[in-house]
Amino acid sequence: MPIPGLKHHIIFVSAQSLPTVLGASLPGKEPAQIHAVVTPDMRENAQRLRMALTARRRQCAFSEYALADSTSQESMYAVLDSIHTACNGESLGMNLTGGTKIMALAAWEWAQAYDVPAFYIDTAQEQVIRLDRTWHYAPLPDVLNVEDILLANGFAVESRDTDPLPAARRDALRRMLEIACTPEGEKALGRLNYLAEKASRIDNCVRDDFSPNLAWSDVLRLCHESGTLQMGADVVAFPDEYALRWCNGVWFEEYVRMALYRLKAEKRIKDFASSVQVRRAGVRNELDALFTVRNRLFTIECKTAAMFHDNAASILYKADSLHDRIGGVFARAMLCSVRPLAAKDRERARELGVRVVWGKGLLSLADKLITWSKEV
Repeated sequence: MPIPGLKHHIIFVSAQSLPTVLGASLPGKEPAQIHAVVTPDMRENAQRLRMALTARRRQCAFSEYALADSTSQESMYAVLDSIHTACNGESLGMNLTGGTKIMALAAWEWAQAYDVPAFYIDTAQEQVIRLDRTWHYAPLPDVLNVEDILLANGFAVESRDTDPLPAARRDALRRMLEIACTPEGEKALGRLNYLAEKASRIDNCVRDDFSPNLAWSDVLRLCHESGTLQMGADVVAFPDEYALRWCNGVWFEEYVRMALYRLKAEKRIKDFASSVQVRRAGVRNELDALFTVRNRLFTIECKTAAMFHDNAASILYKADSLHDRIGGVFARAMLCSVRPLAAKDRERARELGVRVVWGKGLLSLADKLITWSKEV
């Protein structure tokens, strides 16, 4: 790693917080104190950055320095001089990734004059660059987890699920998906969604007058064995609210969680979370699944119900608009749908940059997730 161990880091707060979080999270090179130069329009971002850094390393101190005029060399020098004095001769370095170009130029000149090590986090090329007369390069280590990236973008995690599933449930989930990939199975899963939705409006019990066939019998048996459905004479009952939700699509979210758990156990991804609830500025969002690899966030939306054009457009818009806000410019979104999308909706997904995996393609989801993550 070309960056020496430094007790203090100077950083410049900008709209993108991840490079700053990365610069302060390099293994064995974490600073004891961050000195954040903040312009008036970056005050809110500074608070988000403080939360992200102190949550990751609680012993890391965070100090802010107001910069009223970001285009003035004198103003920049005055702020940097005050930081230099505050460090009292202890080791000091500068992360030049944030701020404006004018700020970076002034900061670089100041760093040269004071012989302060300067570096740049190149997230696009995944490298750390020590900026000296001769530049030195090193690979950017994979250090950020799901919560790190969410916090850096202002989202507090209220709940998440990363628990493993028992072997019997894993087998049932794969069999459910295999059934759903057949024409009769697609109808059976549609029927299950319908009954769960209808039962939720009465007393968790509903009449089943669906014409019996092998696919429907298999679906009922798998739900029964999973403890989420009870069968009687032409009647099905759901034991509780979770059972209703499981039969109405949560089973598929569990299938995706199963794939992500395996990938993390195999160290092919850094981190994952399922059924995630986040909050930002008082607004709550629910996310089906997330994972990180190479310090980038990947979001997954899970759907089992049929999607007609208006519904599909809304789901694709949500996937496209949310992933950038929660994960930054390198975040990517995927829609996993048990049922196929219409050709025009698949084209819309391509235009938005939302990857779509559906039907039998989901049976090899883990491999598809790895291939997708390497394309970014």
